Amino acid sequence: MKVVDMFGCCLPVCAIHFECLHELVKHNENGLIFRDSQELAKQLKMLFLDFPTLEGKLQSFRENLRVSRQLRWDQSWDQTVLPLLGNKQ
Repeated sequence: MKVVDMFGCCLPVCAIHFECLHELVKHNENGLIFRDSQELAKQLKMLFLDFPTLEGKLQSFRENLRVSRQLRWDQSWDQTVLPLLGNKQ
């Protein structure tokens, strides 16, 4: 669930591998998948190599998330939770 929340905010992820993860995280497209701490350390170094410039893998992942057609967090909230609260704003 947290991956979905993070993607809704256009925040790329590094996630530990598990069976169904590929359904959410597209390795090297919207985030990275790692299997151990050494792999995660390498990924984090690579992601922050060009930080805070608007170049590099981190920015590329953000752009890929922006152009994907997934609902954003606030849109999902408005459609799912707000009606349960009686549409009171």
